[in-house]
Amino acid sequence: MTTVVATNTRAGSISSAKGILALLRETDSAILRFALHRLHQVVDSFWFEISSDIALIEELHECSSLTEDLRQLAALIAAKVYFHLNEYSESVSFALAAGPLFDVNKRSLFTDTILSRCIDLYVAHRDGSNSLLPGGIEQTLAGGAAAVTAALDPRLDTLFSTLAEKWQAEDESQINVKELIGFSVRACRLDLLDVILRKHIAATNSAEMLTFTFHIANVLVTNYQFRREILQILSGMYTDGLQTVDYFSLAQCLVFLGDATRMAEVVHTLLHKKGERILAFQLALDLFDFSNQEFIGSVTKELQQLDQLYAPSSSTSQSEESAVAAVSSATGVVIDTEANAQLLSALRGEVTTSLYVKFLYARSLTDVHIVNNIKKGIDPRNSITHNATIIANAFMNCGTTIDGFLRDNMDWLARAQQWAKFTATATVGVLHKGHTSEAMNVLKTFLPDGSVGPLPFQEAGAMYGLGLIHGPVGAASSSTVIEYLRNALRQYSSSEQIVHGASLGIGLAAMGQHDEDIFDALFTCVSGCDAVAGEGAALGIGMVMLGSGNARVIESMKRHAMEFDQKEKTIRGLSMAMALVHLGREDDALPLADELLAHADPWVRLGGVFTIGMAFSGTANPRAIERLLAIAVRDVSDDVRRNAVMMIGFLTFKDPQLCIDMTKVLVDSYNAHIRYGVAMAVAIAASGTANATAVEMLWILKDDLVDFVRQGAFIGLSLVLVQASEKAQPKVKELRQILAKKIADRREDTCTKFGCILATGLLDAGGRNCTILLHKQRHRLAKSVVGMFVFSQYWYWFPYTLMVSLAIHPTCFIGLNDKFEMPKYSFVSDAAPSNFAIPKSVQQEKKEAKASAQQKKVILSTTKKEEENREKKKRGTLLGIAEDSKTSPTAAGAPDLDAAIAAAAGKDEAAEAPEATSETLENPARVTMAQFPVVKHGSDARYRPFFFKDEAAEAPEATSEILENPARVTMAQFPVVKHGSDARYRPLKPNAFGVCMLQDVSGGGSATTAEDLIKIDPNNKDDTAPVPEAFSYP
Repeated sequence: MTTVVATNTRAGSISSAKGILALLRETDSAILRFALHRLHQVVDSFWFEISSDIALIEELHECSSLTEDLRQLAALIAAKVYFHLNEYSESVSFALAAGPLFDVNKRSLFTDTILSRCIDLYVAHRDGSNSLLPGGIEQTLAGGAAAVTAALDPRLDTLFSTLAEKWQAEDESQINVKELIGFSVRACRLDLLDVILRKHIAATNSAEMLTFTFHIANVLVTNYQFRREILQILSGMYTDGLQTVDYFSLAQCLVFLGDATRMAEVVHTLLHKKGERILAFQLALDLFDFSNQEFIGSVTKELQQLDQLYAPSSSTSQSEESAVAAVSSATGVVIDTEANAQLLSALRGEVTTSLYVKFLYARSLTDVHIVNNIKKGIDPRNSITHNATIIANAFMNCGTTIDGFLRDNMDWLARAQQWAKFTATATVGVLHKGHTSEAMNVLKTFLPDGSVGPLPFQEAGAMYGLGLIHGPVGAASSSTVIEYLRNALRQYSSSEQIVHGASLGIGLAAMGQHDEDIFDALFTCVSGCDAVAGEGAALGIGMVMLGSGNARVIESMKRHAMEFDQKEKTIRGLSMAMALVHLGREDDALPLADELLAHADPWVRLGGVFTIGMAFSGTANPRAIERLLAIAVRDVSDDVRRNAVMMIGFLTFKDPQLCIDMTKVLVDSYNAHIRYGVAMAVAIAASGTANATAVEMLWILKDDLVDFVRQGAFIGLSLVLVQASEKAQPKVKELRQILAKKIADRREDTCTKFGCILATGLLDAGGRNCTILLHKQRHRLAKSVVGMFVFSQYWYWFPYTLMVSLAIHPTCFIGLNDKFEMPKYSFVSDAAPSNFAIPKSVQQEKKEAKASAQQKKVILSTTKKEEENREKKKRGTLLGIAEDSKTSPTAAGAPDLDAAIAAAAGKDEAAEAPEATSETLENPARVTMAQFPVVKHGSDARYRPFFFKDEAAEAPEATSEILENPARVTMAQFPVVKHGSDARYRPLKPNAFGVCMLQDVSGGGSATTAEDLIKIDPNNKDDTAPVPEAFSYP
């Protein structure tokens, strides 16, 4: 076979390729060989002439009588001609047909372009499960949509494998390993990814690329099944060949996979391994922090089974004990009962919630004057604003257990009637969120006692409140309350109010438990009760079966929702429930969503919208976003369109900028419901981030002509700006002023005022120590998503507003030692404290405003004229004394003229004004030794003494501050927090957030317990009346 040298010879020796093209019509193979070789040399110069005979060259490529090398050479020429003609699809096809003559190692514009197109085409074929091509790939590249789903060309697969092997061989130093990982993930080549990662681990003993791949899988990979396959590969590498095992990354990987068995094995091994117990405690705390209830329950069961395996019971025979002892010695596991109890307590959330309650109580920074001003500014006869004020107080004190405002205003609170009383009573549950040990005692006076009392709304609200208290805790810690509420559901089934409240309470307390017995009890209420009770029971089902995807549950609810004469409230409750059952199930939920969206009833179609939003929440799936945008534009129901836009916020809460980009064009929509949906979508996606672009969009919508759009904009601004400081985001101060003004304005419409009152409460959520979180470390917080989702439906039912408390999380650092005690520990916040400071209190603002007004005091014209007359009179008196002194002779011993004037002046001044408290001295001046301590410099505008120190000048703000354990640390502050300054303790995990275990690197000493947090009574903070202004009695 003759080797072709692919060189581009200058065409200086010939002026046309027509002669060479004429040789292609010969039949002699030697002449054809010469002609093809010559054409290949001049194709880059005479491609325009060769293109006229491209059909002839294609015939030569397909001619079976020619040798393989000549046919491949003809294909290479055709590829270059099509390349110059910008026909890249044809060029790729003939380049692949050229076989080895297409040299991938020879760099040129032609080679690079074809390789790029080949890679993109290969990726498009491999990723054919996604209907949308990857970014930057034109559909014509693949020859149309049919080409994407067609069988993969084996030559393309061979080319990609060759390139991958070449890249790996060239990257011995592991410099370009990230690019290789990216190529393998885009091409869906798990075999190649496995090889690349194992090679990198063998060369470096580092988990850096595992972390990088983990990030890619969770951020960029939208296909649910493929993402799981990547994580499955990673989970097997975290403990294989690494110098140091990264247990935190392994735990995150296992949580995404839902592998409870292996997670339990890892935690159990660390718990009973010498020196690793504290690491097991930290993993347990993290699991409660960002995993779902089903996973926590499964891990708990697996741990209990492992304990039974390694710990012999009292009835175990001697031979069985010997066998267990052999297993324990072989695995290095020594059972510690006390450590097991501590681990389970951390895993169930008892440790975390108890610490958060105590922290929020002791460090509450709520300004009680804000809610008092709201109470004074609203019309007491308006039940909507009255109810909103009670809800706002609950948000301000969420989780703090501080109920002073309710206790101090019992008469005013008693004005709430019927369902407003239901909501008011349930707010007690928000105040005591997580305070499970005292839940029954706190609500004892409101709960029914044996029979339905005359206040069923209050009793039902108390049951709802019980659920809100137990919402943050696992179902294992709420078993007593769950049983109590189930009994109440059976005993008081005739009361629609109690059925509604108990159903919501059960759903919150047993969220994610997947108990089919509870489902049966609640579904009986859905089918046998009226609309209000049925809606609550349906929502309770959705929360209990959260994320299960249970086919029987879905089929039962779907059939009931599609009944011909079904009530609107019941359908809406069932629609929300079906969406919650499919939370996080992604593609598995699409058949149900398609069926619901095809229904004629708008409330059933609303369920399809909810299902897409919940199934793909946090994934930013482009197909789901495209589907929701299409519904928002095409559907005829305003409710469906509004919620379709709103669901985009749930899809993109891990990437707020994407939500902003997708919805900014809808801000100017003619439809007010779509504008409201945009406001809520942006707020949900950017909640707690203080995103400037999101604030800008919502700032425009707050001045909308439609009242409910303004309402949504104000609530959205509060969700985005919660815990933002005035220095970091100047709009915060202006927003507070606008909210206060609109609440006090009697002419403001009720709808907008309702939104302003809720916004005021959300801005100061949790005593100004909390923020809104829907994910942590890119782990979707299922309960937070549920809370925000149900809160977004307050449009139909005001009690749903309280559900947002599930998304309110403390932002703090609480360090614990291995005994779950809080030691003395300090760390540094490497930024100016004003960047994260709380806003000034109402009283402080008043004092500053008063001081400013006094400095700018206006002098009336009458007062000024009066002072001028007094001065003229004084000068006239002095002048008369001087004239008398000049005309009479001076007597012996009599005072001279100057003395007389001075005496008269002194007498006059003494009569009119008291002695001055200070005097101004001119340089040079007589200053006694006793006078020096009270001399003050700095009043001169030009000069200062050389060693002068201006005490009045404000000292420059510190660039950092030292924080003590436990400390308030905002989300914006965490990136600048630095640990390592403490001589004794170090945080166990790299990104210390929330409750963290501290490793004692020195040993010895005592620790401060959690009870020592409680040092002050929050009800007495700055709650005194201001000192009255000075006045004179007439």
